[in-house]
Amino acid sequence: MKKPDALSCGMMTLVGATWGLHGPAIKLAFAAGFTLPQLVLGEYLVAAAVFGGAVALQGLGPRADPRFWGRLLLAGVFGCGVPLALFWAYRLGPVSIGATLLFLYVPFSQILSFAITRRSPTAREWASAALIVIGAAVAADFLKQADAAHLRGAPFAVLAAFCFAAFFALTARLGGSGTPALRSLTCSLVGAALTLAVAAAAGWPLLPAVHPAGRAAVWLLGLGVFGQVVPVFLTLRFLPRTGSGLGSILASTELPVAVATSAVLLGERIGPAQIAGVALVLAGIALPHLPGRAAA
Repeated sequence: MKKPDALSCGMMTLVGATWGLHGPAIKLAFAAGFTLPQLVLGEYLVAAAVFGGAVALQGLGPRADPRFWGRLLLAGVFGCGVPLALFWAYRLGPVSIGATLLFLYVPFSQILSFAITRRSPTAREWASAALIVIGAAVAADFLKQADAAHLRGAPFAVLAAFCFAAFFALTARLGGSGTPALRSLTCSLVGAALTLAVAAAAGWPLLPAVHPAGRAAVWLLGLGVFGQVVPVFLTLRFLPRTGSGLGSILASTELPVAVATSAVLLGERIGPAQIAGVALVLAGIALPHLPGRAAA
């Protein structure tokens, strides 16, 4: 694969920043009366409507081979596994534990990238992944929070991290088949179908109890745009040009943005640990791009 261009790197960085804004918004939505299954399904339906309109205007694009469709459908399955697994992790333990373990998607992405491409990550890429995971743990005060009672949701958070990495790995191998809108529509429809199936099996209520209905619609529209439309479209458009390993590192801007916006929107305190953790994550993001023979 040729060297990623600056636009692709910038867009994958924007993906992480968008997810960082999305996290505090989800907390505000909880306070407004939504449940996570309702939000997940609502976001997928909003995304499906937006991308469905785009496909209707643009068409399906070049004819794709069966391997493309297989990878795209699997990407949709793993993409939906992220919020569903995190939901259980957050139900069984503190959010800080689940959010920290989710950053295991960075080394998972490096491992999957090696398994697929047989290109071993460079020393800088491994060091970058380590800095990002350590920084996330420091920012979330992982060691203080991780007692036996709080770790019940840890396996689900690790599963969410693996699903996230698999989504990156599959997306990076989609090539040029299909338009970005068609790819995004397919992932949104798969996610909505899986959420409906899991909700039916678990008995989750999916009709929001938020009134009036117009207020609920505004919430779901805004969260759908920031949670699915923008990041999913940009990921499916630009991740094939950066590769899953580098793309996962660039998307780690989620943590510093989430910490900053949580302080502004939710009034959460930012202490020395959060600042140090964010600094480590930013160092991990920058490390693969520093000049030198290893970067070249």
